[in-house]
Amino acid sequence: MSNDAIVLLREDHKEVRRLFREYRGLADGGDDDARRRTVQRIVEELTVHTYLEDELVYPRIRQELPGLAEEMDRAEQEHHVADLLCEELSRMSPDEAGYDAKTAVLIDAVERHIEQEEGDVFPKVRAALGRTELRELGERMQAVRETAPRQPTADGVLHRIADALEG
Repeated sequence: MSNDAIVLLREDHKEVRRLFREYRGLADGGDDDARRRTVQRIVEELTVHTYLEDELVYPRIRQELPGLAEEMDRAEQEHHVADLLCEELSRMSPDEAGYDAKTAVLIDAVERHIEQEEGDVFPKVRAALGRTELRELGERMQAVRETAPRQPTADGVLHRIADALEG
């Protein structure tokens, strides 16, 4: 597998989309345990992915492409919403009211986010950063992935809220 940052992010997107399809198949009569396991995998994949983007990719985009600041602001808020939904889902069980609806909202939001990144942001990043920079960023992502959080925490969400309020 390539260690190009954009290739790695697209691979993450591909896996998340696969999990979304799996969940949709289970939502139509699937058993609660299978739905719970799939949502847990979605939460884990999204938690790692958003962490890598927020900590490594987006700061680099802001540095190299200041014209994308508004898109990065929006993407960070989309991550914030996804993190909140993931944190809530991680504490819920499939038989609780709102579980499927909350999962559907998460899936819809993430699919829109992926389309925006892949259609608009990634081509601009690829054009601005050379192969060497994308490879170096990808190598850093792979190293950080090993220690990235796998589950959202209320502390993490509260920390982000506090950071946002401080400005």
